[in-house]
Amino acid sequence: MQLEAPPSDLLFSPDEHERAWELFADFASRYLASVAARPVYPELDRPALRKIMQTPMPRSGTSLVELLEEFEAVIVPNATHSAHPRFLPYVQPTPNAIAPYADAVASLISQNCNLWHLSPSANAVEQTVVRWFADLYGFPSSTGGLITSGGSAANLVGLTAARDHALGPDARTRGLQGNGPPLVLYTSDEVHSSIDKAVSILGIGTENLRHIPTDAAFRMRIDLLEAALRRDRAEGRKPFCVVGSAGTVTTGSVDPIRELAAFCKQEGLWLHIDGAYGALTVLSQRYRAEMSAIGLADSVSLDPHKFLFCPAEAGCVLVRDRAHLRHAFSATPSYLTMSEDPDFIDFANYGPQLTRSFKALKVWWSLKRFGADAYVRVIDRMSDLAAYMASAIEERADLELLAPVTFNCVCFRVRSLDDAGNRTVLKRLVDSGDAFLGPASVNGRIGLRACFMNLRTSQSDIDFILDRTGEIAAGTP
Repeated sequence: MQLEAPPSDLLFSPDEHERAWELFADFASRYLASVAARPVYPELDRPALRKIMQTPMPRSGTSLVELLEEFEAVIVPNATHSAHPRFLPYVQPTPNAIAPYADAVASLISQNCNLWHLSPSANAVEQTVVRWFADLYGFPSSTGGLITSGGSAANLVGLTAARDHALGPDARTRGLQGNGPPLVLYTSDEVHSSIDKAVSILGIGTENLRHIPTDAAFRMRIDLLEAALRRDRAEGRKPFCVVGSAGTVTTGSVDPIRELAAFCKQEGLWLHIDGAYGALTVLSQRYRAEMSAIGLADSVSLDPHKFLFCPAEAGCVLVRDRAHLRHAFSATPSYLTMSEDPDFIDFANYGPQLTRSFKALKVWWSLKRFGADAYVRVIDRMSDLAAYMASAIEERADLELLAPVTFNCVCFRVRSLDDAGNRTVLKRLVDSGDAFLGPASVNGRIGLRACFMNLRTSQSDIDFILDRTGEIAAGTP
């Protein structure tokens, strides 16, 4: 039987590839040049968006020009513009300049970063990035890790390793059905919600999650942690893990990591650090002493799509002893069994995913293109902007700070308004398209939150935001 030549329906000719790059490059340059003039948050064209949602699957193709025209006419005007200099709601950065290109070429060569045979060079890159991160904290050579979709996935991987370590050699076969004492995990009442999700996913159950109160600086209180642990042990439960935060989600506070490490060592507990927010500020001399203590932990989550300004998705998990990752995740069915090699790692055995994209490239390129010193300067600038905003708020009679400024986020509120009034001010500010801040709840008081992760933000943007907030507040009953 003679087969026909392979179809070219899904392939571009060299000329079409060249034309596609030209069109996309032209769009990128025009978009970035105009983004500051756009509303940060759009006035939604709901009929246009409903039309997209109601369109049936096309039976024939559309030209590149038509695709881009639709994109610019419908998608862009109805998008939230995170590249706008007054987009400051979350720990969500402006992508650095090289990372989008890394995403594009990574998709082009389409490496599957599960088995090393399917991605040898990508495997080498990912190993390098993991080693660079481990070295930042002085982790030992036994440390292993991998690039994940983000901090939530990194936390899940780290806590899976902690759970299976606590359950012992039968963890894979018996799971939580072994009728042992309930496992208990401890963290602060300021922790990111991904920890609650991980506890639920892992079958531990949120009733076995202890949210320990924090001190005046929003740091976990070790005296209350110890009291909770003693109570659980006396009642027949099995404490197994403490999660500390290197940057809490609302205020950016950092738990006392060295003290937590000493406590966990004394009590035989796994210490996981949720460093998705702030752990990579270790690059800056301002935060190095505090963040270097992360090297005492058993595992840590990092987020290159925060302080390395990589676009999502790009998280990372490090585990002090890589054997714990293999114990939790290794699977070797016959169709995946290939020869091992001392230079390479089958990352499929280090986490829950089998198919994995080449996310490490944008992290590797980001550090190689700009160098670590550039990130030091940018991290320091983000914290300087936060300090400037905090100082400006303190000078105004109509506004007040809700929490000390630790890193790059500022929580504040309108003095004269109650919680409902502050929510209204935030909604009107965002809906106006002038600026995009996030909500903050600090000690039960509602306010606004600005988080400086935007490479285009200036002091004049801060002045504008505060003045605009004051104007809106003056007109809010």
